Amino acid sequence: MKKIKVAKSITAPAKIDTAIERAKTALIARANKSGLYEDFGAAEIRAIEDKYIDLSDFYNEMLKQKAQLKQFVSWCQNYQAS
Repeated sequence: MKKIKVAKSITAPAKIDTAIERAKTALIARANKSGLYEDFGAAEIRAIEDKYIDLSDFYNEMLKQKAQLKQFVSWCQNYQAS
């Protein structure tokens, strides 16, 4: 399996919302260009998780970000190119 490099524009924003939207846009473009593959979006998920998620933080804001990431993971798992 070839390694996918995540664009810096995905992890550059200050907010996780923007990062997820940019990742979705990039993933849709990649799916349209080269099709779907196993572990679709895994590199982007890891990059966003590394930048925005603190596993030891359970305050409301971090719980909200963890929920947003979980929704993005679900989106990646269920995405079907048109």
